[in-house]
Amino acid sequence: MKARQAARTILRRGGYTTLAMVSSISVLILAMLAMSLVGNIRTFDSQARAQVKQDYSQKEDAILNALLHIVPNKAIGAMRQGSASDPNLYTWDTIFSEAITIANAEQAISPQLLNSLNLGSAITANTGDIQFQSLSQLVKAPVGTSAGGDNRVNGGNSRETLMLGDLKIGPKVPAALQLNNDNYLLDKQYPLITFDKTHTSSYTKGLGLSPNHHPLYNLIQYPDVKFGYKKPGEYFVAKRNWWVFSLHFGSHNQDRTGIPPVRKDYVLSIYEIPSQVPLSASTLMKVGKFADGDTWGNVSIDGSLVAERLQTEGSVVVSNGAVSARKSLNVSGSTVVDGTTVTSNFDELGQREARATQAGESDFYAASVGGNVGKVAFIPINRGSDTLLNTSDGNRSERISPTGWNQYSQAAPKAGMTLEIRRMSSSTNQMPTEIRLRYRNSSNSTVTATYIRGTNWPTEQQPGGSSFPFQTDELDNTRKALIVHMDRLPAFINGLSNSGGMSRNHSLYIFPRANQSTVAIPSIPSLETDMAVSLRGGANLSAYTAGFSLVSRYRVYIADTLNNVPVPVPANSGLPAGHTYYPPLSIFAPEKRFGESLTIQHSVQMSGQLNSLKTGANDTVNPLELMGGGDQRLSADKIDANLTSLKSPAELPPIHMMNWLVTIEEIH
Repeated sequence: MKARQAARTILRRGGYTTLAMVSSISVLILAMLAMSLVGNIRTFDSQARAQVKQDYSQKEDAILNALLHIVPNKAIGAMRQGSASDPNLYTWDTIFSEAITIANAEQAISPQLLNSLNLGSAITANTGDIQFQSLSQLVKAPVGTSAGGDNRVNGGNSRETLMLGDLKIGPKVPAALQLNNDNYLLDKQYPLITFDKTHTSSYTKGLGLSPNHHPLYNLIQYPDVKFGYKKPGEYFVAKRNWWVFSLHFGSHNQDRTGIPPVRKDYVLSIYEIPSQVPLSASTLMKVGKFADGDTWGNVSIDGSLVAERLQTEGSVVVSNGAVSARKSLNVSGSTVVDGTTVTSNFDELGQREARATQAGESDFYAASVGGNVGKVAFIPINRGSDTLLNTSDGNRSERISPTGWNQYSQAAPKAGMTLEIRRMSSSTNQMPTEIRLRYRNSSNSTVTATYIRGTNWPTEQQPGGSSFPFQTDELDNTRKALIVHMDRLPAFINGLSNSGGMSRNHSLYIFPRANQSTVAIPSIPSLETDMAVSLRGGANLSAYTAGFSLVSRYRVYIADTLNNVPVPVPANSGLPAGHTYYPPLSIFAPEKRFGESLTIQHSVQMSGQLNSLKTGANDTVNPLELMGGGDQRLSADKIDANLTSLKSPAELPPIHMMNWLVTIEEIH
């Protein structure tokens, strides 16, 4: 009996031990399950946080892409006549609201689509998907301003003292521009582009020249973007308008997401870029061959080629630049850029990334297409043949911006002088008999002088006629022409009563009087019966101290040598002492002819830049398709072209074409 009792005791003790072990293991398993659960919960939480942050990032990217296209259009709208009657259309509030709508930044799915799914009371898994109660929850000016109010941006001008002095923002923004107080307040409400914005000696960071000598356009560094108008970091002629803003994601629904708000600061820029590259066009441009298939001959290109659509043919060699197009770039034959051959597949997936890797620190594309270069928009300001019209912008009170859109984008309104063709010999004989000159006096006011044949407008053979700059002649092709004697014009202008000289009268617009029975409005293309304009005696333009620009609605003949006498390099231009410098010259006309003779007697040697006014979707530009006086194309052996880029704002002619480059960069 004692033996059996001992055995039961041993068994009983063994059972207790097993129970303790089972309990311990159970507790361990439960602990492990709890730890696993906690780990899974933390993983889910991390994934949720990452998903929300990714959602914020996608919304942010969509908003920025929308701003690239909205802001320049609003800036143009604010310059148009009538914008003052409905200014809310152009405010920064409206701009950001439209960007959010376009980007669909508030919701991952529209309420209409969500309702159509019949999900009942299903709860969305996107905790960042919630409407903002006010725009200020998303967009704010990074730094408060003395102007007060619920501002969206800090404008890049010298009156933004709090922003420029801010330790986080101030050191990282470009050189501020200057504006008077009224326009400064406008710039906080609207994206303001105006001639009144100028550089100031108080802020010169990044400027290559003194703002005292070049206040409107200066030398600044090209941004680090892949659109190759210039190379990143290279100095080019421009003015940079800019605004700083912040995007705040998550502050309005932090209680739902549990994620701290995300703030990012950005600088949005509109670079005003006067045309300065060798060849550019706002439509399809073909380079390397003539329209009939002949290959270009003695042509050198130093700088970039830029067009809406660009096609190279035959052998094209570009130095110190790039080939770039807004929409499409087709490379054929042999295209060499800075010593590197560009192949036809340069923009295919994989090739693009490989070239970016090979580009090194500059990260520069020798060939680029606008749609593939990130947050960049390149906008040519080209009004086509409308640039030859002098269209009013109405009263200042009718628009938001102090600078009107027509004044900004058309060539004709910029002319210092105008010459109106008021009367012809008859409706069938377009030989001028009465002209009216408007010029600038020393106070920059307009003075009018009318000249009539037989009264105070002598012919070439009459007394005073040999010094009068405007004469008439019949060309070899029987066209009636107004002759502009370039060698006579400076002395004539300087001799006028209270004249402002050539510094104010640096450009001339020649146009027909409307609603006059004998004056025919010239057609485009020109008719044989239309009057023409011919430039003679223009070899030496050294008296044109501010350069010269001609704008004409008529066909222009370049009768003989034009602007081939170099003059000393202007002081404070940044150009080296040995640089060959000519007075800046530009000609805006629907058609140009080289020589007046029916046959081509001389070759054409040219240096500078060529731009086209063509804007039609079906237009093709062959920039070296030069025509002689008899309307025949100059053959390749008759053309010697040295196409170059501008190196200084001192080389800008009084009237020039314009481009905008719109960028958005994060301030880190």
